[in-house]
Amino acid sequence: MNRPLALIPFALLAAVVAAGALWHLGDLRAHNSVESVPTGETVTLGGPFALTDQNGVVRTEKDYRGKYTLVFFGYTYCPDVCPTTLAVMSAALDKLGAQADRIVPLFITVDPKRDTPEKLKSYLASFPRFVGLTGTSDDIATVAKEYRVYYREHAAENGGEYTVDHSGVVYLMDPGGAFIANYSLETSPEAMAADLTKKTLR
Repeated sequence: MNRPLALIPFALLAAVVAAGALWHLGDLRAHNSVESVPTGETVTLGGPFALTDQNGVVRTEKDYRGKYTLVFFGYTYCPDVCPTTLAVMSAALDKLGAQADRIVPLFITVDPKRDTPEKLKSYLASFPRFVGLTGTSDDIATVAKEYRVYYREHAAENGGEYTVDHSGVVYLMDPGGAFIANYSLETSPEAMAADLTKKTLR
C-alpha cells in the first residue's frame, strides 16, 4: 500500500476532530457572551452628547447620571438585528423586576436622515422602556466615535430602501457614565439579566 494514501484516513480524522474542537469553542463563546472590564483596567468609552429623544426633547449624557444605561446603536429600518436586540434587552429588563428602574435603555440611531423623533416614537411603541435618540449626521458621527461604533450606509438596490451596516454591541454604563460591560448579539435575555443583576447591585 502506498504510505501517503494510507495516511489519508488519519488526516481526515484529525480534520474532523479539529473542526469539532473549533465548533465547540465557538459554541462556548456564543453562550459566554458577556465581556466585563478586568480589575485594574480602564476602558475609555462614551462621552458627552446632545441628542433629541422621541418626544422632541434634547437629552444629554447628564440626564442619565445616577442611572445605569444600556446603550445600543441601530436604526428603525433595520430588518432583523435591531428589533431582535431590543427584544432581548427588553426581556432582560423585565426579568429584573423593580431593579430595572435603575437602568435606562438608550437606542441611538445610526440613520438620522430617516429616524426622526416621530419615527423613533412610532418604532419604540413596542419597547416603551426605551429612550430613542437622534440628531444631525455630525451629532451621530460624534457619539458613535465616542462609543467606537462602526456604521456605513449602503446604496439602495432595485429601487428599495438603503441599508446601514453597523456594530451590534450593547454597552452597560455605570451611573457616572463609565463603561462596565458589553453584550454581544448572542447574549440571551437570561444571561443579560443575570449579569445586570450582579453589576447593578453594587
